[in-house]
Amino acid sequence: METLHITTAADLISLIGHSLGYWPHESLVCISLQTNRMGATLRLDLPSSPEHAKVYAQSVAGHLGCDADATASVFAIFTDAPWTAQRREFLRPIIHEVAQQLAQSGMPIRAGWIVGPSSFAEYQPHTASYGAEVPLEAVQSSCINSELIFRGSQVRRGLSLALPHRMAPPAFEIDVEANKKMVSSRNATEQTAQARALWDLLLEGGNDPTTAQLAELLAILQFPGLRDRLIADMPGLDLPMGLLLFGESESSPRWDRIDAAERLLLRLYSVASPHHSAAPLTLLGCIAWWKGRGSTAADFMELVLSFDPEYRLAQLMKEMLGCGLVSGWARSKTQAYRHL
Repeated sequence: METLHITTAADLISLIGHSLGYWPHESLVCISLQTNRMGATLRLDLPSSPEHAKVYAQSVAGHLGCDADATASVFAIFTDAPWTAQRREFLRPIIHEVAQQLAQSGMPIRAGWIVGPSSFAEYQPHTASYGAEVPLEAVQSSCINSELIFRGSQVRRGLSLALPHRMAPPAFEIDVEANKKMVSSRNATEQTAQARALWDLLLEGGNDPTTAQLAELLAILQFPGLRDRLIADMPGLDLPMGLLLFGESESSPRWDRIDAAERLLLRLYSVASPHHSAAPLTLLGCIAWWKGRGSTAADFMELVLSFDPEYRLAQLMKEMLGCGLVSGWARSKTQAYRHL
């Protein structure tokens, strides 16, 4: 796919929205730069008080430090609060500490912007001053925004999961339970072979899944061992399961196969009962994490735990995301997902 060239502040602000998949609110977004190439993207909620600025800035530098090739950074603060002198004073120590921590980490800030509900303005960290306000329409009419919309990208208004409408017919749930009994009747070797064969057929076959195949797959995903095996099979790489679950490999994953799995899992969720929904939602969260969309992955885990508060894999992923862990593929400039 043709490389995108950012030439204006409006281009970059637009790209942030498309990269995240939604327009952030009361957030700091930092992007690492590798010479003239964008690296990792980090979004964090703004701190509740400037008193926490130093700890907050250390967290920003720690998260962005996963990009070992970064040589600089840029940032944007998205806020709907009125742009008053009091608000500027609230943000000043936060920006100052973030700039210091990133500079000490070898990623000095090149530029920054404050993005409000109707306009944005450049912030110069070295002089702690603001440039002229530019209407937000400039972002909407930017070349990057037009190109990405043409490519099929969308920016949602806020962080909410774009999930299909659920219609779980009772007969389908009965079929899922019947398939669970069938899976249980097989020995471990047969279970794994059958699960992997079905998964591969659905991801590589190119045909829409039948209702019977969806019921069988959803039943298979109710077994943690089989579920984890299918997660590891998604990238299409023949490597140890532990490496694949964490997105660690020398060669790039097959993102086309992962995209196919994402579409299939969304279809599966649309017909799953609440009792069976945790597994497909957790896999969707895993895909989001592999792609570097930590906020979306965390949102998936919250939804999973609303269905099943004791769902162990979602609990573990929530803890991992809370620590700021980024998948190996998302940290790599050659392996990272490049939908945009």
